[in-house]
Amino acid sequence: MTPPPAPSARGVTASRAFPVEEFLQALTAQLDRAQDALAVKVTGTNRPLTWALKDISIDLRVFVDVNTAGKVTLRSAAPNEEGASTIHLALTTITRPMVEENAVAFHEDLDPRPLGDLVPMTDLGEDEQRRLEWMGIRTVGQLKQLDPNLATAVIGLPIGQLQAALAAAARPTVRLAEPVAHAEGTMLRIHGANLSDVVTPEVRLRGEPVEVLEHSPNQLLVRPLAHHRDGEGQIEVFVRDQRATGFFRLGARRAPSNGTGAAPSRAAAKPAEPVEDER
Repeated sequence: MTPPPAPSARGVTASRAFPVEEFLQALTAQLDRAQDALAVKVTGTNRPLTWALKDISIDLRVFVDVNTAGKVTLRSAAPNEEGASTIHLALTTITRPMVEENAVAFHEDLDPRPLGDLVPMTDLGEDEQRRLEWMGIRTVGQLKQLDPNLATAVIGLPIGQLQAALAAAARPTVRLAEPVAHAEGTMLRIHGANLSDVVTPEVRLRGEPVEVLEHSPNQLLVRPLAHHRDGEGQIEVFVRDQRATGFFRLGARRAPSNGTGAAPSRAAAKPAEPVEDER
């Protein structure tokens, strides 16, 4: 374990510990800014020749620890503080094709919700989430692709717990509803997860069925009834005999009085802000 921060020569305690990924992100972000400045220099001054970093080597005297959340942290050693380890970092360059080839395509994830969203519906605790993250599973969409038997064998999670988490991940969820402009008037776009399968889902606003114009697992576009366009209420989405609920608000906001007593123009008023699911 890491010893407590030792006072420096001036009586000031050493800096706090940082997770390894935060240190590396901070360092590479500054290098990215140096690269951006270099691009401005070249394009703004037509300089024919300048310098570039081939690689960087850094030796750090730090204390290494694993905190209660399972993160490896580094704390810089204070002057004359004994017991620190030396970590050698050698940074080199990677190209954009290399990043794109090896990075996870999060934009293709059909359910990008974080695993923590399943906690209210399951007994998936911090320890279980951490073990799943160690397997590279950070979103609900990635969890859906997981073989429960394989996860049980590799990381030791109980099969029943994983099956419960997968069942919760498959339930329809309404996260956000917002009014959108459409050629036929104001429509309502509903964002969420598992909102559609092969069959068009049933959607109700304030208990009344409405037409579904477009549907996908993450979004629905519905046509509110005439009396919904200046109101608010509950959203209900029915998929595979399962029900998800949310809240919508439509209509124009009242503009401040102009002092003439005339009613404000509805066309000039801004639409209501999107309202998140208030389950």
